[in-house]
Amino acid sequence: MLPFIAVLLASPISAAPSSLASDPAAATATESVLGNTTETATPGFDLSENSFAPPAPDDIKPEEYGKWHGSVSVGATKSSGNTDRTTASVGAHAENRREKDRFTFDFLWNYADEDGTITQRRTYGAGKYDYFVSKKFYYLGQISGESDTNAMLDLRTTAGVGAGYQFREDEVWNVLGEAGLSYIDENYEGSTDDSEFLAARLAYKADYKATDKWSAGNGGELFQSLEDSDDVNARVDTHAKVSLTEKMFAQIQWIFTWDNTPATGADRVDNLLLLMLGWSF
Repeated sequence: MLPFIAVLLASPISAAPSSLASDPAAATATESVLGNTTETATPGFDLSENSFAPPAPDDIKPEEYGKWHGSVSVGATKSSGNTDRTTASVGAHAENRREKDRFTFDFLWNYADEDGTITQRRTYGAGKYDYFVSKKFYYLGQISGESDTNAMLDLRTTAGVGAGYQFREDEVWNVLGEAGLSYIDENYEGSTDDSEFLAARLAYKADYKATDKWSAGNGGELFQSLEDSDDVNARVDTHAKVSLTEKMFAQIQWIFTWDNTPATGADRVDNLLLLMLGWSF
């Protein structure tokens, strides 16, 4: 093994005179490495300090600034006979990214009716404004509203401010984290469970585009009351979608919600699984 390595090490040295004589460009590259000249190395090779570091991800391209991007998705079922049941779902997401700020809106409506009785009616809407003070760091303002018949939640509204950090934002990844304060007003069926309080807000988002066809994402938001340690609620949205055409896609979405102090008689945890067909813009 050692003789073989010795031959490999010796070969370039013995071959150097003839190769340098016949190829001036190679001679220039070699002299640059040896420090005998300041000429640039052979085209295609960067011998600077960071030449072997992986390329940094491209940020969102300036030509995309000011354009609205998003999607609208729907899902529905209908059965009759032994089971009379109707379900319907509508979801929407829209985002407008500019050089210094960003608008984001989300909406979800889910409905179910069985034998003439409403068994599910759930609505959620949220809006957020981000203002970037640097390439990664931004301040934010957010509002949201939610109602859920099964959880006996007439309306929960939130309004808050905070700060966020954009870890990555390009054609493959969109990853961010946020923290701040929010005012929360909860109204349930029956005034005894109503409450309003100031809460700490923690949130994150991680979207990944594996290929032009497949993508997935996960986002979460948690509110911890600063007045009652038991008063905590959270929402986690996980989704994956596959493109069917340039604009049409199929999506599976799982929404997990947790309210540590629900209305009397309601459960703490709710799970909603949706199969949707959507269109992007």
